[in-house]
Amino acid sequence: MRRLTKRETHKVGLAVLSVVGVVAIISPNLTGLVANVTRHREEAAVSAIATTSAAPVLTIKPLSVRPVISAFVTTPEQCPAPAPVAPDQPTRVCDLPKTAVYELSPEALRVDLTHVDSLRNPLTGLETVQMTMTTDSARQFGDFTAGQVGKQVAFVRGATVVWGPKITVPIDGQVLQLSGDLTAEQASEIARMLRDES
Repeated sequence: MRRLTKRETHKVGLAVLSVVGVVAIISPNLTGLVANVTRHREEAAVSAIATTSAAPVLTIKPLSVRPVISAFVTTPEQCPAPAPVAPDQPTRVCDLPKTAVYELSPEALRVDLTHVDSLRNPLTGLETVQMTMTTDSARQFGDFTAGQVGKQVAFVRGATVVWGPKITVPIDGQVLQLSGDLTAEQASEIARMLRDES
């Protein structure tokens, strides 16, 4: 094995000192950079947790739900004139197309909606209205429908029955889909009424 000359030893020493100097300069900057990245990741994680755990902003007025006493076919001319009724009083109102009159019990509950939209169900090809409720409203609605199996209920906006489904099973979950023999225009109008009675 060959021994290094004085000149080669000197070059190796300079190279080692250069590396040590570069590490001394980079190390604090690298440590600061790693600390900043870690801090930003922690802030992002906290921000994401805060965002997802926050209650949804409600921009839709609560939707009245009333048990149906009876319903019968009518014509638009025979529909009673819309009039405001206290939630604790029974009422008689027409549906959206003015083809049925509903006798309704006092309001059973109000559900808070976070989103309403009309769409074509890709599985059935039917026009559908989809309503998303808050977690609390979904729980209350589930408890309510458990006692209404076999009965009809009405979603009422203003003085109009927007939809009057028959409850066949207790309804659990935050998303409700209303479907039937609807055109795209009818589904859109129902969704609009569920969002805003005007």
